[in-house]
Amino acid sequence: MYVCVCNAVTEDDVHSCMAKGACTTAKQVKAACGMLPGCGSCTKRIHAMVSEYRTASELADALTGGPLPFTAVPDPAPAAVPAPILTQDTERGAAPPTAA
Repeated sequence: MYVCVCNAVTEDDVHSCMAKGACTTAKQVKAACGMLPGCGSCTKRIHAMVSEYRTASELADALTGGPLPFTAVPDPAPAAVPAPILTQDTERGAAPPTAA
């Protein structure tokens, strides 16, 4: 989903910036994403995303006993489609047996 329509910045762009550790404030996020001044409607959402990230980071630190770097989630690999199993009957054109 787009965070900033004026600059075509998505939530993934913002999350990636924060996961790399380069951005800890909304101002840094805007600079890292190359955002130029526009309508300003994205500012509130970016502040909320930074706050959520900080809260999650602090909670992870509290649960694990120390700071752990967050990493961006990789895109899932496409699922492989299994090839159909051919038997002698299906090769000759006969219908495969069905379960009763």
